[in-house]
Amino acid sequence: MTQVVSIGTYLPPWTVGGRRAKGPDEDALTMAVAAGRAADPDVTAQRVVLVSRDFPLLEGGNGAVLLAGLSLPADTPVAEVLGGAPAVVDQVVNAAEATLVIAADDNDVAVGAAAVLTGAGGAALAPAARQTRSLPLIARGGDGLRHAYVDPRLQREVGVRSTLSRLGLTGTPTVAAVAGVPLAHLGGDFDTSAAVGDSTASAAAAIRLLADAVEAGSAGLLLAVEQSSISAAELTIEGQTPKIVRDEFPARELPKTRTADGIGIPISMPAYSRAFEPKIRWEAAIFDETPGIDSAPQFPPRMRVDNAGKLAREYRLEPLPRTGTVYTHTTVRIPVPDLPSPYSLAVVQLDDSPVRVLLKVTGVPAGEATIGQGGSVVLRKIANRSGVPDYGYAFWPGRTREGAIA
Repeated sequence: MTQVVSIGTYLPPWTVGGRRAKGPDEDALTMAVAAGRAADPDVTAQRVVLVSRDFPLLEGGNGAVLLAGLSLPADTPVAEVLGGAPAVVDQVVNAAEATLVIAADDNDVAVGAAAVLTGAGGAALAPAARQTRSLPLIARGGDGLRHAYVDPRLQREVGVRSTLSRLGLTGTPTVAAVAGVPLAHLGGDFDTSAAVGDSTASAAAAIRLLADAVEAGSAGLLLAVEQSSISAAELTIEGQTPKIVRDEFPARELPKTRTADGIGIPISMPAYSRAFEPKIRWEAAIFDETPGIDSAPQFPPRMRVDNAGKLAREYRLEPLPRTGTVYTHTTVRIPVPDLPSPYSLAVVQLDDSPVRVLLKVTGVPAGEATIGQGGSVVLRKIANRSGVPDYGYAFWPGRTREGAIA
């Protein structure tokens, strides 16, 4: 049995055709970091599991960026699990205490992320049943192309009801939530009178529905379906209620952008490696005071020279604040290769720090930021360089913290 002490969810602030859509600087990893920070703001996790079918990096892994974005130590164990909603439920019910389980989606069906932090107390999830079967109505191979053989009746009768009959659940079980198929697919053998559901094939839906059930006080089965595989967990809500943080601001229409033809800035792996730790971990260099060198944080970290002409190489890294205010800003409207335009840049005065940083503006249309406006520093994909996603930070005006808007 696993106890869930907090839940965090994230949805991009954009919509296209009435559906949530990611921005051009977001992917499964940036959304996973947003959900993970919402679930674990105090950085207490001792293990991280990321479940997705949309990993940005299949070679080399995503763990380093994930841990850095979450402010977790680099020696924290990370598992990257390829899967959907059933895999998410499996990972949660088998997680040890202090495990952060994150689910992320970045496809044409769903975008967003959600996370749970396990611990002592909170809502309990116990494994109830599981069946893994094959019915590849949607398939995607190494070429990345998605092949669909949609047959709603086959999905309902063979993919869901046939599998449900194999779970061995007795009586008329009470269902708290169903992820992956409409509630009606369960038939009359289940009590779904108080259930919540999400029919999209989304990994994050399993956690988001768990949050909905907890808020509604609905105990019972949490069913996660993907094609013909089903995982079932028993949700019990007693004692302390998990903290739920929803980083889900009202969506706005995604602004139209264009990208100029041409060759963008190629990636330099040595430069990427040198800049990774301070850039993604959002850290400044602090030097011991000597004549000519003060203890003011330096960002980006760099060596300094004291009054005697000696080069100071030794410094310690300290985290920078993740909130600030717009000191000044500008908007670039000339399209350039690799960068969707128009876009805004802002010099941001970080809160409780002498550091000012130049950041790209995200989360609002270009030109909307104003001087003196508060906001948050958030992880974003700043570019694709030579086919490699390059991550860094951007400034989201009006967003003061995870789950809050000014």
